[in-house]
Amino acid sequence: MIGEIPMRIFESEVRDRKIIAAMLDEIPIVHVAAQDGEYPYVVPLSYGYEMTDEKLLVYVHGAREGHKVDVWRKNPKVSLTFSTFCNHPNEKYKGSLHDYRSVMANGIIRPVYRGEPGGTHGHAVQALMNHNGRKPGQFSVRHYGFMAMFVVECDWAHVSAKTEVPVERPEDIPFPTPEEIRAGADKPFDYACYFNRKPYGYEALPGLLAAESPKEELCRSGETETWLAGVPGQGLRLRVNWTGAPGLDCDISAVLLNGEGQVARRYDMAFYNQRRDRYRAVYHEGDDILNRPGQEALLVDADRMPEDYREVVVLAGVYDAENRGQSLEQAGTFYLTAELAENGEFLGNFRVPMEAEAGAQPAMALARLVRTEAGWNLCRAGEPYGDWRLTALMAEYGLKRWKE
Repeated sequence: MIGEIPMRIFESEVRDRKIIAAMLDEIPIVHVAAQDGEYPYVVPLSYGYEMTDEKLLVYVHGAREGHKVDVWRKNPKVSLTFSTFCNHPNEKYKGSLHDYRSVMANGIIRPVYRGEPGGTHGHAVQALMNHNGRKPGQFSVRHYGFMAMFVVECDWAHVSAKTEVPVERPEDIPFPTPEEIRAGADKPFDYACYFNRKPYGYEALPGLLAAESPKEELCRSGETETWLAGVPGQGLRLRVNWTGAPGLDCDISAVLLNGEGQVARRYDMAFYNQRRDRYRAVYHEGDDILNRPGQEALLVDADRMPEDYREVVVLAGVYDAENRGQSLEQAGTFYLTAELAENGEFLGNFRVPMEAEAGAQPAMALARLVRTEAGWNLCRAGEPYGDWRLTALMAEYGLKRWKE
């Protein structure tokens, strides 16, 4: 959000400042808007920037005198927009038809004068040159020493950033190069592969390990509808492991259901390729293809969901089941362990026998975290599905247009 203005809920907000910096590194132009009588006055400018703990500082340059300078003097409160868009999908697009990067900010603009303490003018010029790929030897220091420089000081409370596809790392920010786009232009991109294929081949890694079952005295039967009442809406970790065949690659994922019991958008889920949903209510802590006990886990902050969202469904599936001739019954018994993320305090452990619950099916709803008037309850689910692919599982929960 910018100040008290909230971001629309379907957009993927970026808060990590390292990711925001990576976004600015990819955007060459800033649009600076200031009020000029009846209409805003907007001008595109090249820029440089730096970040402090308190502010985003944006440096721009221009003539010493002119209409924009007059406008800025009269009303130094300005708004900034930085944006870029790409409409050439490839494997970087995570199943989306397009993607964008956008940063908006409000701040105060002022001149940066030569001779200011700390060499601020030279610092501003260097930031501008660095952002535009210029090295010190590629420009005349004397010429740029006389350049009129301005700085926009933006408190972080007034900076907002977003992308179409949720981004977890700065390395995911750059768009494909023109060469990559041209190389892929002659072959259609399989949008579904993002949801259904891992970016690594588990066959090439060491043999999968057999899981160890938790201590029996900690287990409770999974036959009752409500396993655990009054679980916390923040900082809940759900760990999963199973006892069956060591060559089985089982995965867990989570979908968020609205008041109609449906997945509203493709970003309302967390799985191995999209580790956080758009509300940051569930974080997938990473795919563990070695099937080590309890290593595949979800960190759940269910209170982050909008009030009309009622459930988080935990799904289990066998990756590439049909090609490997596998199903969930080969997983033996699933164990779902609930604990507090902060200190690992044990809350409960629940046993789900796959042969009885899922049979020869490759996927099933393992558990449900349900909102009640008194809080959150962890409940049994137990509904099997005939397809392990996440595109098919999203359709089971009402989302058939998953490209949007």
